[in-house]
Amino acid sequence: MILLIVNICVGFVIAQLPSTVYSAAAISECPSRSVSQVRSEVEAAAEISLLFYYVSWSSDARQARLVYDGVAHYYKDYAAFGAIDCWHLQCNCTRTHQQLPGMAVNGGYPDKWPTLIVNYGRQLRLQYQGAWHFEDLTRFMNNLIQPIDRVHSTAELGALWKISDAVVLALLDSADGLAYKRFVATALHWLEFDPERNVRFAVTFGPSAKQMFKVQRVALPQLVVIDNRHGLHSYNDTNSWLPSDILHWLRPKVNPLLAAGYGTPVKIAMKARHMPVLAMGIRMQQQSQQQQQHPSSAIPLVMGHEELFGKENVDCEQYWQQDHSTGEETQLPMPRQLSTDSCQLPISPVGRSVLINYYRLNAYLNYLWSQYSYQSHVEAEARQLLALHTRCRCLAHTHAQHSTPAVKIGIAKLVNKYSHLMWQHSTEQPAQNRSLVVVLFDATKYRDFLHQLGISDQQQQPSKRDATGGVQVFIVDAAREALHVMPQHQSFSYVALKEFIKQFYARQLPRVQKNAMLPTIALPQASYIESYNRQLLLQALHRSNTTNVVLMHRPDCALSAVMSQALMQVSALLRSPDLHFIRFDNQANDLPWELSMPSTPALLVFPQARSTESVVFPSDVRADTANIMSFILAQLEPEQQLRLVLASCRRRMRHARSCLDFAGKLVLQHVSQYLRYWEVFVKERDVILSQLKQFNEMHLAIESSIKL
Repeated sequence: MILLIVNICVGFVIAQLPSTVYSAAAISECPSRSVSQVRSEVEAAAEISLLFYYVSWSSDARQARLVYDGVAHYYKDYAAFGAIDCWHLQCNCTRTHQQLPGMAVNGGYPDKWPTLIVNYGRQLRLQYQGAWHFEDLTRFMNNLIQPIDRVHSTAELGALWKISDAVVLALLDSADGLAYKRFVATALHWLEFDPERNVRFAVTFGPSAKQMFKVQRVALPQLVVIDNRHGLHSYNDTNSWLPSDILHWLRPKVNPLLAAGYGTPVKIAMKARHMPVLAMGIRMQQQSQQQQQHPSSAIPLVMGHEELFGKENVDCEQYWQQDHSTGEETQLPMPRQLSTDSCQLPISPVGRSVLINYYRLNAYLNYLWSQYSYQSHVEAEARQLLALHTRCRCLAHTHAQHSTPAVKIGIAKLVNKYSHLMWQHSTEQPAQNRSLVVVLFDATKYRDFLHQLGISDQQQQPSKRDATGGVQVFIVDAAREALHVMPQHQSFSYVALKEFIKQFYARQLPRVQKNAMLPTIALPQASYIESYNRQLLLQALHRSNTTNVVLMHRPDCALSAVMSQALMQVSALLRSPDLHFIRFDNQANDLPWELSMPSTPALLVFPQARSTESVVFPSDVRADTANIMSFILAQLEPEQQLRLVLASCRRRMRHARSCLDFAGKLVLQHVSQYLRYWEVFVKERDVILSQLKQFNEMHLAIESSIKL
């Protein structure tokens, strides 16, 4: 009994442990052994074997190794573990991946660090593609141990569908056939694409399978997929149940755009290309504390407390708070009806004897428990240990439902259902509005993504963060280039979420656009470059009286610093009221899509009176002072070019003669070009003649300057 209490309590604590240093588990390692020895030992030790390939110089690989050691410590009874340092000269990591015909031969070397290869038996091999966190890897191990679910009725099937993106259901005669083994192999192969098992594989046997199909003469086996919209897809080829064929048929059926919505910011971007997205960033690991401190926290109000968690956790806490030193008997008393000879219960004599034996065995086990406990602790601490055992069992059961993909998928499905109903009953025409899709993600894990959007802790005091329930809600509408953020000055509630969605359908939500605050202290005028935010840049581009040279940069980019330094030198040489140099931080500011650049840094020139004909500095040209200056001058009018070059020559203390020679050659190039215009455009000869006169005056000024 004591061992049972310790094991269950440890099982609850495992899910909360961070990736720290654990006691050494039985991990076969290279360089202690050769790679062939490690592989053979691990594969022969257990049916499930894991090989961890890493390099010692990678910080990500070292951090993942700590996670891997922790998982190996707790799952050493279920699988065999090995680790290979591919950076060590003794460890040859070739033949890690199987080489397919026609592919580039690299010896099967790992293509990323770390790489985790799972061998299930001697024929099935897959690679772990999930996140390197303790909870994610333990969830993957649990999915390896139990890759499929057993359902007995349509009610159980519906409950499973509510917490998954899709359900792959196999209806079989028994578990002894070849179809069942191939279905399990397919479920294991699927873990390589979906390590968190958001698509659930379920199986049912015999009469219950025919009852689910509602057809008495259905031929088994059958394989069906129930997608996120209750669509039913049947696998017609019942003769070929090979895992490769089933996966090839299954993957197009599970459309990630129609998935329930638990995932990462990448899924937000994928769905935002096609429809508006309601994104909810939830700090799931803080949920258990917020349930008691703030009844208005996010998840209970979205789903309902009973529907999501039940009352197990509350019952455990109430049981723990009871005083167990009152002397109550821990054994179950035998009912008086059984102790009398004339039993009045409607049971057979055999059933009566079984019940009597059950209560006698219970009394005997309680007697043994009191004997193995220390004598002075029988009355008080023994009952406290029993209470601790009950509480740990409850918590281990309920904690498995916290912060899991199943819970998040269930929330997303309910919110998606409510938003679709509001869309159907909105006052706007359906052609002008589109239904929202819901995506939930971990706000703590992806806080950098929220910070880039400018909505992480925006206008939120630290004392109010707990009151919001750890929820960040926003809507991404890529078609309208709009980002709408739900206000956080008050506690999160379902009513507030409902009103937020209604305002979106009514087009009453304000857009949130990043517009960085500029420093109040003005920069020294010697730089000749001004820093603008979104508002100032758009205003400057709408004015057509100057030529704007805009450098879009990022503070954390080294190439941005190089180009900024070169542009500062060019701005000092070409300073003029007609030329405006602007530095713009595109990480802290948003711009319309036509001004957004795919790479950073980017140098753009918006010519005077032709701001729509902007030109970008070529990415294959070296960003030095000469090339940037030549690029800017090439976008200007000829007269403006010459004036800026002459002004630059006058400011030079050194190499003034070479600068004047360059200006003279530039004048002759423009003169020859306008002489060609004189021959072609007969009606514009008056305008061309006036330009030639100005070039002549500039050429005489240059010649006189050279003589001086």
